[in-house]
Amino acid sequence: MIKTLASIKQQIEKINEHDKETGYNITINDFKKSLDLFDGLKKLQQTLTTQKQKTGKQIAVKQETDQQLVSNFMEWLKNSGFDETKSKVKIGRNLAEGSGLVSTCDIKEGEEFLEIPEKLFIDIMTALKSFGQSGYDILLRDNLIRRVPNLVLALYLIKESTNPDSSIAPYLKVLPKTYSTIGYWGIEDFKQLEGSPVFQTAVNYTRGSMRQYCYFYQLFDNNPGILQTSNFTYEAFIWAVATVQSRQNPVGGGQEMALIPFWDFCNHSSHGGKITTFIDPVKHVLTCSAAKSYKKGEQVYMYYGPRPNSQFYLFQGFSLKTNLNDDYSFDMDLDNEDDRDIAHDKIHILEERCGLRVGQTVSLSQNPSSEKLPAEIIPFYRIAALSPEETKKLAPPQEEGHHHHHQGPMDMKPEAFNIISEENEKKAFKLLLDSLKARLSGYPTTLAQDEQEMKNNPTTQRRYVLYILINEKKILERNIKYVEQLIEKGVMNAELKKIEFSEEESCGDDHGDHGHSHAGGHNHSHGGHGHSHGGHGHKH
Repeated sequence: MIKTLASIKQQIEKINEHDKETGYNITINDFKKSLDLFDGLKKLQQTLTTQKQKTGKQIAVKQETDQQLVSNFMEWLKNSGFDETKSKVKIGRNLAEGSGLVSTCDIKEGEEFLEIPEKLFIDIMTALKSFGQSGYDILLRDNLIRRVPNLVLALYLIKESTNPDSSIAPYLKVLPKTYSTIGYWGIEDFKQLEGSPVFQTAVNYTRGSMRQYCYFYQLFDNNPGILQTSNFTYEAFIWAVATVQSRQNPVGGGQEMALIPFWDFCNHSSHGGKITTFIDPVKHVLTCSAAKSYKKGEQVYMYYGPRPNSQFYLFQGFSLKTNLNDDYSFDMDLDNEDDRDIAHDKIHILEERCGLRVGQTVSLSQNPSSEKLPAEIIPFYRIAALSPEETKKLAPPQEEGHHHHHQGPMDMKPEAFNIISEENEKKAFKLLLDSLKARLSGYPTTLAQDEQEMKNNPTTQRRYVLYILINEKKILERNIKYVEQLIEKGVMNAELKKIEFSEEESCGDDHGDHGHSHAGGHNHSHGGHGHSHGGHGHKH
């Protein structure tokens, strides 16, 4: 066992070294190597688990049927303060989504079908306190936990799942054993998304999770009282993170996330398009009402909130054929600029004149003719389209040791919306059009090929990928057509989105961040106003 533990530490050192060598812009081959290194780590940890089982006491574990597990879970809920008379649903298994909630009687639209007392919520403070005073103090001060507090919930699930006397054991036993979400993907799953902006999001997210695992392993190795490293396997970590990401919900006025047993088995439907889950601050309960009427025995759904297919697929394990909230994440880059000095000056113009940055992402709408282009996009391409002479003229003087805003949000500035010249305006629209066409041609398949594949009865997971690819290509095609129409009508007459500025801002005063982040990663919440869980994400 000692030798295996040493090999595990060496493997984690290799993983960290490889991550440093690859840097931010990782190639598909380097990313495959990262996945392979983690596969090697999982094998070593499986060996350690087997060794522990051989040397430990063999305790006979009574095998319980799924029906018994669900029954024990419901009994646990009742003993913990759940009022069964307030529930009109039960857990259903072997549904199209796996598990879900099924009505036990007829339910009318708007009728409450579930009530969960706050004492059943598994929140961040509950999780922190479970690690004892020493663990509590270390985790509370930890910088990663401060940035991503819901990671404590994942660590709590790992700790409790290895404790045979856990107070939440009945809940843990009815949770999915594995998921179809991003943490379980192999290299071929990622390759299916090549050409899509979701590909880079997925890679960045996975690398973030890998770094977090290595960080926590070293933290627990240095502080053995928090969590035993022999129990903190990568498989356990991705399971716990997938559980939290797919089931968490905002509580406490939306300020923190929590797991809410039983309610978190409810699957998503876009029907009604409105949130029907609320926290009652007087009764200290969560209530959920029906978005439509249901007959006894039908599966009851809820609306998770407005989000694109990319978020559904990465974190819930499904996507929708028709998603009115779907969009295309378009990152704005200076792809057309080969001169490094000119590109450098354009970066400064974007930051100082416009309040924009290279690599910033905007969302392209499914209906550009009615919703128009994002406010940031033409101001960005005006600067991208500047000639070298125009660039030198507009470039602000730079002091030695200056820096760029490489990530994070910036505030747009009023000057960003000023037209530079008619010629520049024409070039900006043409540059945008070329960029949109380049994104569309960057997919390995065409829209027609994807639609043909959809007719050939693909697997469920492949169908989810095709929903994403088809919708993205349709959005790009519509935006290409819209920009072409604007060019045809004359760009000087184009009706563009603008941001309203206060009088102070219009006078050029500095102002703070507007708050929305364009940078992805593990530290952003996928919960939205509603919740971010989903029974769709799991397998039996």
